Amino acid sequence: MDIPNTIVAMVHDRVGEALASFLSGGDNPFFIRLSPADTLLAQLEDTSVTLPRVSAGFIGDIALSSVSGVVNKLRSLSQDSQASGGAGLPKLPNPADLVAQVRSALGRRLPFPPQQQDTNPEGVIESLVGILDREGQEIGQATKDFQERFNTILGGLVRPGRADDDTASVGRLKQILGRDTGTIIPIAAIANAVRGVKNVADVPHSIEQGLLAYFFSSDGFKTIDGESVVAPVHLSDLKGIAESAISVGPKLDVKVNPASVKQVKGLFTTATAEQYLRDTIRVIVESAYDALRGLQSSDGKTGLFGTVTTRLRTRKQATADQEAVVTKFVTWFRGFSSMAESGAMRAVEVGTQGVSEFQTNPLIAAAAGAFAGTVARKLAQSAFLDLLTTELNKAG
Repeated sequence: MDIPNTIVAMVHDRVGEALASFLSGGDNPFFIRLSPADTLLAQLEDTSVTLPRVSAGFIGDIALSSVSGVVNKLRSLSQDSQASGGAGLPKLPNPADLVAQVRSALGRRLPFPPQQQDTNPEGVIESLVGILDREGQEIGQATKDFQERFNTILGGLVRPGRADDDTASVGRLKQILGRDTGTIIPIAAIANAVRGVKNVADVPHSIEQGLLAYFFSSDGFKTIDGESVVAPVHLSDLKGIAESAISVGPKLDVKVNPASVKQVKGLFTTATAEQYLRDTIRVIVESAYDALRGLQSSDGKTGLFGTVTTRLRTRKQATADQEAVVTKFVTWFRGFSSMAESGAMRAVEVGTQGVSEFQTNPLIAAAAGAFAGTVARKLAQSAFLDLLTTELNKAG
C-alpha cells in the first residue's frame, strides 16, 4: 500500500468535504464571535483599537488521537509477505480495518468537523489514489482506470451549457499541471467539492489564469488582499529584481517593492520543488475559491473584497481616515487568514507526526499541509467578509 499518498488523499477528502458543505449552503466551520454589544465594524473604525476583540477558530475540538501508531501497524502488514496468515501463525489484522482506523484518527486531528457522524467511508480522492495501488493489475490498465476516474471527477468543473468552453479550460489545466500526484489531487478535490453546487463560476478559467500569472508574470499571482505569490526565479534575473526592489525618489524618499523583495528572498531560500508545489496548490485553491464565492471578479477590482473595501472607505470623509481604516481592514483580514491557515497546517503536521514517510519526504507533507491550510485561509476570509458585510448593511 502507498501509505503516504493514501494519507494525503484522506486529508484532501476531509477538507474537501467541509468545503463542499459550505459551498452548498452549510455553515462556515470557521467562526468569529464578539460580545453582544460590540461589532467588528466599530472596532475597525475606532482608532484606539489596534487588535480585534473577538474569539475565532474552527468549530469543534481536535481529538488527541494517534495516527502514527495505526500507520505503523498498517506498514508492517503491507510489508508482510504472509499477510494472509498461515498454519500455526496468529491471524493478522484486516488491512481495510487498519485503513479505516487511520482515516478516523486523521479526521479527528483536522479542524474540520465531519459531515457524516456515524460513518467513515472511503472518500472520492482516496478511492482515486487507490486505483494505482491495486494488486494484481497491469500498470497500463491501472493508469487508464486512473485517468478515466480523474476525468470523471474533473467533470464537476464543467458548467451546464458551457461544456465546450469549460472542457477546453480543463484540458489546458491538465497540460499545465502535468501528471504529478501532488498537483492532481488538489484540483480533483476542488472539482469534487463543487460538483452539484448551483451557480458554479468559471472555475477552470480562473485557475488557469492564476497559474499562468504565477509562472509567467514578474509580479506572480495576486491574492485578493494584494499579496504576490511569486515563482522562484533564475539567478540571471537577480540584477533586475534587485534594482526594482528599492527605488529612491527625487527627495531621497526610499520605496520598497514587496514583490521584488520576496523574489530576492526566494533566490536564496526555497527555490525547490517543495516551494513550487506549495505555491501551485495555493494558487489552485485561492483562484478557484475566489471565483466560486465572488471574493474577486475577473478584472481583479470588484468582488466582495473590493465592495467591502469601498464601503469602508466611503464612511470616512478625510482621505487620511479612509486610508487608515482600509489599512486596518487589510491587516486584520490577513491576520484571520494566517491564523486559520497556521492552525490547519499544524493539525496536519501533528496528526502525521511519527509517520516516517512524512518526515523524510517534504513534498508529501507539503501536499497535505498546503491544501488544508489554504482552504482554511479562504474559509476564514469568507467568515470575516460575511460578518463585515452584515454589519455594514445594518449600519446603512
